[in-house]
Amino acid sequence: MERRLRRGIASAARRGWLKRTAPAKPVRERHWQVALAASVLVTAGLALSLLMPQEPGQGTGNSRTVEASGKHTLATRIVRLGNFRGTASAPDISVSLSDPVGALTIEPDVVVLTCEDGSIELECAGGHSPQVPQYAEYEMDVVNRRGSTLAWRSPRQEPVARKDLSFTLRDPGSLTPGEYDVVVRGHSPDHVEVVARFWLRVSP
Repeated sequence: MERRLRRGIASAARRGWLKRTAPAKPVRERHWQVALAASVLVTAGLALSLLMPQEPGQGTGNSRTVEASGKHTLATRIVRLGNFRGTASAPDISVSLSDPVGALTIEPDVVVLTCEDGSIELECAGGHSPQVPQYAEYEMDVVNRRGSTLAWRSPRQEPVARKDLSFTLRDPGSLTPGEYDVVVRGHSPDHVEVVARFWLRVSP
């Protein structure tokens, strides 16, 4: 009986059935001890930083620097536009030269996704949803309605999946007061099409 028991234990050990699990508990305890010590150190550091007295003038220099530089740095304004304007009589974008911005970023939702064969369908072959942008590149023009003169043209950009197009006019203050058409065009190797048109008003 004893010999059989020893042979069985030896066979089980060779097959890896007998594994010691006792060291796992101290390792787990060690992890908890390290985490506890780290949290105590962080708490102590925060308490010291809050209780230590600051020297006169300390901590105000950075805010002054930000304030001083903020006077010369104008914010970027972001305008998101849908594909369809509706019948609103107000312009889609209004810019006032008396309240200048550093840059005007326009993000129009105008990219139409098609099937791989270029067809515009709700569902493509095999039950897949459309994934391919209708045009390989898009560009934006800002056209002054007075004289139909081009005021600004963006570089062309490729559409990125699940992301709106983004056109940035770096110096909107250079536009003269008046009414403008914002025209978005789609470019393919053999075709160019106006995919959206918006209304921009620049006031003094």
